[in-house]
This record gives sequence, C-alpha cells and structure tokens, in this order.
Amino acid sequence: MADTSETLTRADALQYLRRFPSQGLSVVVGNVIGVLVGNAIVLHLLVEGRLRAAHLIALVMAETVLLVAIAWLQHRFVPRRDWSEQPKPLRERLFLFAFVLVWLGGAYSVSLLMVGGFGDFRDLLRGPDAWIEAGLHRPLAVTLVLALVHAQADHAHYREHGGPFLSTVSHDAIGRYLTLLLGGIPFALPFFVVVFGGFKLVEFVLGRMRTAPGESILGSIAMLLVAGGGFALISWLMASGVAGWAIGFVVAKFVAELMIAAIPLVMAKVARDGA
Repeated sequence: MADTSETLTRADALQYLRRFPSQGLSVVVGNVIGVLVGNAIVLHLLVEGRLRAAHLIALVMAETVLLVAIAWLQHRFVPRRDWSEQPKPLRERLFLFAFVLVWLGGAYSVSLLMVGGFGDFRDLLRGPDAWIEAGLHRPLAVTLVLALVHAQADHAHYREHGGPFLSTVSHDAIGRYLTLLLGGIPFALPFFVVVFGGFKLVEFVLGRMRTAPGESILGSIAMLLVAGGGFALISWLMASGVAGWAIGFVVAKFVAELMIAAIPLVMAKVARDGA
C-alpha cells in the first residue's frame, strides 16, 4: 500500500486532471511550441539589439495584464457557482495587491537603476512607437493568439462537461507572475535551474546504476560540481553586466512559462505512477 504522502499526492493529481481541460500530449506539445516561439522571438530581438533590459520588464508586465484581463473576461461568461475558486475577501485581495505592488515597484526600480533602463521605460509609457520600434508587438501577438486559443478550449470544455470552470489563461498568467516575482531577484532562477536540474540528473544516473545518492562518493562529488557550476554561472552573468542580467531574465521567463505548460504532463505522471 502506498504511504499517506504518496496517496495524497496522487489524489491531488487526479483532482487536478478532473478539473483541467482535456490535455492530450499533442496539445501540451503545441503549448510548449508556443512558449518556444514566443521566447525565440524575444531572444532574436535581444541579440539584434532592438530589445533592451527595460523592454523585457515591460513585456512581461504587459503580458501579465493582457492574460489577467482575458481570464477576467472568461469568468464573466460563467456563473459564479461554477468557478473553480471563489473570489477571496476584498481585504485579502487588497493586501495581496499592495504586497505585489510594493515588491514589483521596489525590485524593478532597483533593476532599472542597475541596468540604466529608466529612459527606455519612460519612452514606453509615452506611446506605442517605442513598443513597435523594440519589436515588442511580436511576442505580445504570440501571447494573445495562444490566450485566445486556450480561452476557446476552456469554454468548449465547460459547455461539454459543466463546472467547475478552470481558466487555462489564468495558468498562463501565473507563468508571468513567476517571472516577475523571481525576475526581481537577479539570477535566482538560472541558478535554481542549473543546480536543481543537475542534482536530478545525478540522481537519475545513480538510480540507473542502482546506487543511493548518499552512498556514492562519485555522486557526492558530482553534486558538488553541479553546485559549483551554478555559482560559476552566476559569477559569469554578473560579470557580463546588463547583458548578463538580460540573459538571466529571459531564462527566468522561459522556464516559468515552460513549467506552466508542462503541468498537465506532470500531474498525469503522478496520477499514473501512484496507481
């Protein structure tokens, strides 16, 4: 019999899959391709020199506002009783909004100061010309198209199966929330990806060798090397100045969006392995 923690994990996964719109492998692959295309455009504009650090921050903020607005509109066409989550009390929402506003305002004021981006950010606030010149309309268009496709799939699923209604667009917005929150801590997510991913790779290799991580000297050395590689990456990004900051932010954006796109596959695996 599975232990309690495993049972709870599987139960959570099954509940998620019941609530989530039908996600076959092809649909998830399509979502991942959308993430790759959007971020490839961002990277291309960055390499061209059209898109700078302040533009990256503004892009993710604009994507967040766009996705939140679409998710809000989705729920206006669904009876409140069928919402997957009921709105929190106004006091809690105001507190959360104030916290996020202070965090983003403080963290990104420091970031803009570090990268010398106040001028670019100010130009973006003045009108659409600066957005078009930086090419920001391209990744925004990809985000909009994917959001509309997801919104249509959400409502088709709701009409066929009934409540509770779950907005995939809200999940897309969570990816941008993560980017903004973690991107406010320079280089945090690139370090996490290298170290956590490296540790999991070492554990996988040791598992294939039927060796416990704590019992292998080579495994311990490999994990130390992975940790050292994470710190070396951070040192290199910091030494690269504004370019290093931009690379770190793009990595944070890509990984956060990829994690959200892959959630259905992760939940399906947890549910299957726990059966």
